[in-house]
Amino acid sequence: MPKPVGKIFRFMKNVITLLFLLSAGSMLGQKQVVSAFNANKTGDFASAASYIDEAITIEKAALKDKTWRYRGEIYLNIAQDSALSLAYPQALWTARDSYKKAQELDVKESYKREIIIGLGLVQTTAGNQGISDYSLESFGPAARKFDLSAEVAGMFDVLDTMAIFNAALCYEKSNEIDIAVARYKTCGASGYQVPNVYLFAANILREAGRTEDALKELQAARVQFPREQSLIIEELNIYLEAEDYERAENNLKLAAEGDPNNEILWFSLGSVYDNLDKTEMAAEAYLKAISIKGDYFDANYNLGAMYFNQAVEGINAANDMWKPRMSKAETAEQLSIEELAKGKFLSGRPYLEAAHAANPEDLDTIRSLRDIYARTGQDDLMLKMTGLLK
Repeated sequence: MPKPVGKIFRFMKNVITLLFLLSAGSMLGQKQVVSAFNANKTGDFASAASYIDEAITIEKAALKDKTWRYRGEIYLNIAQDSALSLAYPQALWTARDSYKKAQELDVKESYKREIIIGLGLVQTTAGNQGISDYSLESFGPAARKFDLSAEVAGMFDVLDTMAIFNAALCYEKSNEIDIAVARYKTCGASGYQVPNVYLFAANILREAGRTEDALKELQAARVQFPREQSLIIEELNIYLEAEDYERAENNLKLAAEGDPNNEILWFSLGSVYDNLDKTEMAAEAYLKAISIKGDYFDANYNLGAMYFNQAVEGINAANDMWKPRMSKAETAEQLSIEELAKGKFLSGRPYLEAAHAANPEDLDTIRSLRDIYARTGQDDLMLKMTGLLK
């Protein structure tokens, strides 16, 4: 009989030891929570953080929503302390995680209001600090704080498009291109600042040398906004930079149809036709631009220059025909080409004169007019233009 009694005694001793350890752990966890609460109350946030971080490692304390609510409040206070927050750069995110854990454990929603207020303060603090970081040109940290602000708003089924847009802007300035594009597209999908956000996304891709990606974004946006001028023009600029004139032509036709009184679009279309050697269509487009804005220098100059170049080509062709013994037919043909060339000079003259009137300092216009006056026998005007070149 003594042996069984001994075994029972040893078992009971082990149970008592285990209960003592559990009780001691529970007491320690409670002690750390109370110490954290008191330190936070007196403004000793660093000590409060140390106590509460130890408390959450103790199982019983970690299962109480109170522990996590205190932790959220402590780290929020740290984040709002300009000096202390430097040592705790993740304080706002820790506060968010702590309040979320408190929310999860508060099954009876006894502290729902306090938790919501805490998360609301995390959101507003993140947004305000994002603005402050932006003003200091600390764009990376600003972007992440705007992201945090938007994320917390999302926990309450609120889409904070302004915070998302601010995040996109900051990611752009910190050269985090893909994230910036993603944030701009999120704004676009919600209808915020459309179509500008699609332009911003395309523009940063274009500036990064990712022109095909930029085109994909613009083309996707134009599915939603098929007649949006700004999208068409941005796409056009990409084509013109790449000297892809055929795609530029199609793009400009749409733009001009959508805004027929826009002289810039007609001038641009004329330039594209000019580069494609579609001279008649180029002339029509330039004339359309001039009909809208008579003193439009670029349109007048380009149209005049087009006729001037055609005249020069004619003169060169006539000169190439010369030989010591020419037949009457050859001479007649040469004279005919020269007359046509002179006619081109005369066709271009009024437009170059209009360009000169619009911009009297432009030397290319002056040289072209001097040559036209010389070719058409207007010596006084030729000398006047020559004088302007001195």
